[in-house]
Amino acid sequence: MQNQRKKITVAVVQNQPDFGQPEKNRASVARMILERPDPSADLIVLPELFATGYQFDSASEAAGLAEPERGPTFRFLSELSSETGAVVVAGLPIKRDGGVSNGALAVLGSHLLASYDKIHLFDEERDFFIEGTSPLPVVETPFGPLGLMICFDWLFPEALRSLALSGALVVAHPSNWVLPFGPQGMILRSVENRVFTVTANRTGQEERGGRPPLTFIGQSQIIGPRGDIIARASSNAPALLVAEIEPEEALSKKVASRSDFFEQRRPGLYSPLSS
Repeated sequence: MQNQRKKITVAVVQNQPDFGQPEKNRASVARMILERPDPSADLIVLPELFATGYQFDSASEAAGLAEPERGPTFRFLSELSSETGAVVVAGLPIKRDGGVSNGALAVLGSHLLASYDKIHLFDEERDFFIEGTSPLPVVETPFGPLGLMICFDWLFPEALRSLALSGALVVAHPSNWVLPFGPQGMILRSVENRVFTVTANRTGQEERGGRPPLTFIGQSQIIGPRGDIIARASSNAPALLVAEIEPEEALSKKVASRSDFFEQRRPGLYSPLSS
């Protein structure tokens, strides 16, 4: 008898944080997850900067809301992981030597599996954060290799391709999307790399420092390796998506019996990509 492929439960939080209120926002997220009849999961993904809000007025304000890698948000994620059994991925501002990164942590129980600093900063983020200098991470989890990227990273095809080539079957994608084409664009990213992508976006609006308001588009989603929309939230309200996936579906990179996305790559002919 053949072994059945393992299904895992994925939960995606779409929240609407109050700017500068991390304790309140963490507590709100905890209620969303833990007040379900069965809060257990294998993977939970929260948005980029889920507890602080996004539209900083200054670099000093971002620094004031930043945390050490193993600070209050790490402890919160660790407790959430212990209560649910899940690998938990979330975005937060992290204190680093030389500044503050727009970062993400992957946590399993008391273990920090990955700490990633966003390498592609979007627009005004470049005034508040330092760019990451390390490759996008892929970490081993109980359900297989998991990749991490943050929001604007998606618009660089090399980013998700690098995660897929490193073996990721599922990619966790904390986001604060404001551009309208992200949800549909991630369908192509999933298809061209034959991986599951799990995007946790926020919703609501922020208007600070006399600047134009930012409207976050929601539409958090789970996309399968063949482009199927497994789950997608609305654009204008907090939500919790829960779905089952089979990570091993992402092992095959074939689009037809003799056409394999990865076997047919011609890296030697893509010379501009290496310059």
